[in-house]
Amino acid sequence: MIDEIFDRQYQAGRDALNASIASAFARFSRAFGNAFHVLNKIEYEAPWNARSKPSRCN
Repeated sequence: MIDEIFDRQYQAGRDALNASIASAFARFSRAFGNAFHVLNKIEYEAPWNARSKPSRCN
């Protein structure tokens, strides 16, 4: 009986731990991908291809 309760709590704890690790890895991957995308855009964006913003008169 005690072994079953311990096993249930252990399995629930392992599930929570694995879920938090997977969540942290997903957030890190998303942040790394975003940083790579921004740096790649900065590096390879040609300034002459950028659209100019229309001037506004005040």
